[in-house]
Amino acid sequence: MKRKVYIVKGYSKTPDEQASGRYYVEAYEQFFERNAGGAYTKNEITVLSEVTSSELEKEVKEEEIDFGILVFIGHGANQENNQLFQLNKDEIIRAGQYTLNSPKQIVIIESCRTISKDIYTIDLKDHVPKFKYGGVVRKPLKRETARDVYDCHILRCKDGLMICYACEKGQDAYNYFFSMMLLQISMEWYLETRIHCAILPIDELMGRTLFNTMYFSKEKIDIEQKPDYVRGLNYPFAVSRF
Repeated sequence: MKRKVYIVKGYSKTPDEQASGRYYVEAYEQFFERNAGGAYTKNEITVLSEVTSSELEKEVKEEEIDFGILVFIGHGANQENNQLFQLNKDEIIRAGQYTLNSPKQIVIIESCRTISKDIYTIDLKDHVPKFKYGGVVRKPLKRETARDVYDCHILRCKDGLMICYACEKGQDAYNYFFSMMLLQISMEWYLETRIHCAILPIDELMGRTLFNTMYFSKEKIDIEQKPDYVRGLNYPFAVSRF
């Protein structure tokens, strides 16, 4: 199974934006490298920072893969029903037009137009499970097994493209609430002791992320932010710990 993750960091106007964008780039990297995110190897994850559109096009189209995830992190806007993304100082692109050379893929667009100095962190630690009311203690899946579980699920999925947006058309995305929820929910699911040798598909994850992002943005800044996606597909995003 040949699979890859591409993380594209867009243009940062200020040091604060640079810091917050870099934090979430690293958070996605760490997640996908761990068993929880599919146990990708370092050479299966490519990070591109403020590249040109031609460089991006060449990078994502050059290699033929079986499954891929493309993550955009940075400034964006919606214009005439098109989701725009500021790739570098001089170029704004339609992120949804950039796809991988793969029959099965996920595109995640975390376009934050409004960013404050607050960076909401994600707990990516592999916590020791607690059995308050007893239970069965299992050994965590080996890295090779986690990869096999992930790969086997990919083989069962239909070909297609799923695009995940941080917010609906006409809304702004704030402080990476969407990415924070997407990754934190995945980690909490991964740590569940009752789940054995399973995957969390992206369509189910987006359903959970939608509700939690809406609740969190309303509670923290009293603004509605509702994540959205185009075409629900059950591609794997997280693997269970046990």
